[in-house]
Amino acid sequence: MDKKHIRLDDLKKETPFVVPDGYFENLPQQIQSRIPNEAVRRPLIRWTWQRSVGLVAAMSFLLVMVWVTFPERQGSLGQEPLSKISDASIINYLEDQNISYYDLSEHQVVQKAFDTDSTVLYYLDGLDEDFIRQQVLETVSGSEQI
Repeated sequence: MDKKHIRLDDLKKETPFVVPDGYFENLPQQIQSRIPNEAVRRPLIRWTWQRSVGLVAAMSFLLVMVWVTFPERQGSLGQEPLSKISDASIINYLEDQNISYYDLSEHQVVQKAFDTDSTVLYYLDGLDEDFIRQQVLETVSGSEQI
Protein backbone atom coordinates (compact mmCIF):
# COMPACT_ATOMS: atom_id res chain seq x y z
CA MET A 1 0.00 0.00 0.00
CA ASP A 2 1.43 3.06 -1.19
CA LYS A 3 0.46 6.08 0.88
CA LYS A 4 -0.19 9.13 -1.19
CA HIS A 5 0.03 12.48 0.44
CA ILE A 6 -2.63 14.97 -0.50
CA ARG A 7 -1.48 18.47 -0.94
CA LEU A 8 -4.05 21.19 -0.45
CA ASP A 9 -2.35 23.39 -2.98
CA ASP A 10 -3.07 20.82 -5.71
CA LEU A 11 -6.86 20.79 -5.09
CA LYS A 12 -9.26 22.87 -7.17
CA LYS A 13 -10.58 25.96 -5.45
CA GLU A 14 -14.09 25.71 -6.86
CA THR A 15 -17.22 25.03 -4.80
CA PRO A 16 -19.12 22.06 -6.18
CA PHE A 17 -22.50 23.36 -4.92
CA VAL A 18 -24.71 25.85 -6.65
CA VAL A 19 -27.40 27.82 -4.81
CA PRO A 20 -30.52 28.64 -6.83
CA ASP A 21 -31.22 32.31 -7.39
CA GLY A 22 -33.35 33.92 -4.66
CA TYR A 23 -33.13 30.84 -2.43
CA PHE A 24 -32.21 32.69 0.81
CA GLU A 25 -34.72 35.46 0.13
CA ASN A 26 -37.60 32.95 -0.07
CA LEU A 27 -36.38 30.60 2.68
CA PRO A 28 -38.25 32.20 5.65
CA GLN A 29 -41.57 32.17 3.75
CA GLN A 30 -41.08 28.51 2.81
CA ILE A 31 -40.38 27.52 6.41
CA GLN A 32 -43.39 29.46 7.72
CA SER A 33 -45.66 27.88 5.14
CA ARG A 34 -44.70 24.38 6.33
CA ILE A 35 -45.52 25.14 9.98
CA PRO A 36 -49.21 24.46 10.76
CA ASN A 37 -51.22 27.38 12.11
CA GLU A 38 -51.45 27.35 15.90
CA ALA A 39 -54.84 26.39 17.20
CA VAL A 40 -56.32 28.26 20.13
CA ARG A 41 -54.68 26.87 23.23
CA ARG A 42 -57.11 25.54 25.78
CA PRO A 43 -56.05 24.99 29.37
CA LEU A 44 -55.31 21.41 30.29
CA ILE A 45 -57.61 21.53 33.32
CA ARG A 46 -60.94 23.30 33.15
CA TRP A 47 -62.15 24.99 36.29
CA THR A 48 -65.73 24.16 37.17
CA TRP A 49 -67.97 24.83 40.14
CA GLN A 50 -67.60 21.18 41.18
CA ARG A 51 -63.87 21.67 41.53
CA SER A 52 -64.47 24.82 43.60
CA VAL A 53 -66.83 22.97 45.94
CA GLY A 54 -64.38 20.09 46.25
CA LEU A 55 -61.53 22.48 47.05
CA VAL A 56 -63.58 24.25 49.73
CA ALA A 57 -64.61 20.89 51.24
CA ALA A 58 -61.02 19.64 51.32
CA MET A 59 -59.72 22.85 52.92
CA SER A 60 -62.55 22.77 55.49
CA PHE A 61 -61.76 19.16 56.36
CA LEU A 62 -58.08 20.00 56.74
CA LEU A 63 -58.87 22.98 58.97
CA VAL A 64 -61.18 20.88 61.19
CA MET A 65 -58.56 18.13 61.51
CA VAL A 66 -55.89 20.64 62.54
CA TRP A 67 -58.29 22.25 65.03
CA VAL A 68 -59.24 18.90 66.58
CA THR A 69 -55.76 17.39 66.74
CA PHE A 70 -53.80 20.49 67.71
CA PRO A 71 -52.92 20.20 71.42
CA GLU A 72 -54.20 22.89 73.71
CA ARG A 73 -51.85 24.70 76.01
CA GLN A 74 -52.48 24.02 79.62
CA GLY A 75 -52.60 27.12 81.71
CA SER A 76 -52.04 27.48 85.40
CA LEU A 77 -54.08 25.20 87.65
CA GLY A 78 -54.83 28.07 89.98
CA GLN A 79 -56.24 27.66 93.48
CA GLU A 80 -59.48 25.82 92.75
CA PRO A 81 -58.22 22.27 91.97
CA LEU A 82 -55.73 22.31 94.83
CA SER A 83 -58.30 23.60 97.33
CA LYS A 84 -60.08 20.21 97.20
CA ILE A 85 -56.95 18.43 98.51
CA SER A 86 -56.44 18.49 102.25
CA ASP A 87 -53.26 19.87 103.77
CA ALA A 88 -52.61 16.53 105.47
CA SER A 89 -52.67 14.75 102.09
CA ILE A 90 -50.18 17.22 100.66
CA ILE A 91 -47.88 16.85 103.68
CA ASN A 92 -48.08 13.04 103.47
CA TYR A 93 -47.25 13.17 99.77
CA LEU A 94 -44.25 15.43 100.37
CA GLU A 95 -43.00 13.14 103.16
CA ASP A 96 -43.41 10.07 100.91
CA GLN A 97 -41.39 11.80 98.19
CA ASN A 98 -38.72 12.91 100.72
CA ILE A 99 -39.27 16.58 99.91
CA SER A 100 -38.55 18.90 102.81
CA TYR A 101 -39.93 22.36 103.48
CA TYR A 102 -36.47 23.68 102.72
CA ASP A 103 -36.59 22.14 99.20
CA LEU A 104 -39.92 23.83 98.61
CA SER A 105 -38.77 27.17 99.93
CA GLU A 106 -36.41 27.58 96.99
CA HIS A 107 -39.42 28.15 94.76
CA GLN A 108 -40.93 31.62 94.61
CA VAL A 109 -44.50 30.36 94.98
CA VAL A 110 -43.74 28.76 98.33
CA GLN A 111 -41.71 31.74 99.48
CA LYS A 112 -44.69 34.00 98.77
CA ALA A 113 -46.91 31.65 100.78
CA PHE A 114 -44.62 32.05 103.79
CA ASP A 115 -44.77 35.84 103.58
CA THR A 116 -47.80 35.94 105.85
CA ASP A 117 -47.22 35.34 109.54
CA SER A 118 -50.16 32.98 109.99
CA THR A 119 -48.78 30.51 107.44
CA VAL A 120 -45.35 30.54 109.05
CA LEU A 121 -46.81 30.02 112.53
CA TYR A 122 -48.90 27.10 111.26
CA TYR A 123 -45.82 25.27 109.96
CA LEU A 124 -43.66 26.18 112.95
CA ASP A 125 -46.26 24.89 115.40
CA GLY A 126 -45.01 21.29 115.34
CA LEU A 127 -41.29 22.06 115.51
CA ASP A 128 -39.08 21.96 118.60
CA GLU A 129 -38.66 25.33 120.34
CA ASP A 130 -34.88 24.93 120.64
CA PHE A 131 -34.58 24.33 116.90
CA ILE A 132 -36.63 27.47 116.16
CA ARG A 133 -34.46 29.59 118.53
CA GLN A 134 -31.30 28.28 116.89
CA GLN A 135 -32.60 29.15 113.41
CA VAL A 136 -33.69 32.63 114.49
CA LEU A 137 -30.31 33.32 116.15
CA GLU A 138 -28.45 32.14 113.04
CA THR A 139 -30.59 34.37 110.85
CA VAL A 140 -30.12 37.39 113.11
CA SER A 141 -26.37 36.87 113.47
CA GLY A 142 -26.06 36.40 109.69
CA SER A 143 -27.84 39.68 108.99
CA GLU A 144 -25.62 41.57 111.54
CA GLN A 145 -22.46 40.43 109.76
CA ILE A 146 -23.64 41.95 106.53
